[in-house]
Amino acid sequence: MTRRHRNFMRGQALAEYLVALLVLAMLIGFGLGGEEPVIDTLLDAVRTAFDRQSGFISLPL
Repeated sequence: MTRRHRNFMRGQALAEYLVALLVLAMLIGFGLGGEEPVIDTLLDAVRTAFDRQSGFISLPL
């Protein structure tokens, strides 16, 4: 009986993790109060860093 109870609790924790990750993804994906979404800011920063690195690598020796 205890073994069955442990498996149920293990599945419950997985459901709680999934809900927490869903909330986190929604907070990252959607802007709050008319602001730009965090994911767009992150992607802009990655794009800028890649452009700078690419420009640096293409400089002549």
